[in-house]
Amino acid sequence: MIHVEVRLYGAGGRPAEQRVALPEGSRIRDLLARLALPETEVGVVLVNRGDASFDTPLQEGDRVTLIPPIGGG
Repeated sequence: MIHVEVRLYGAGGRPAEQRVALPEGSRIRDLLARLALPETEVGVVLVNRGDASFDTPLQEGDRVTLIPPIGGG
């Protein structure tokens, strides 16, 4: 098992933070499934402050930031 720190931004702009345990070899996509968060509700993914994708592999101690899509016009 690995443990990652997750910062999830939502309504109001304040992040919810939690620590999540995942099997080794997990990717961002697996983290989203564990959080019951559809990929369509995530616009930006950062791992350790760097750009990431849904297929980015995770490692012990990673810090993941999930930001919803930003709309406007």
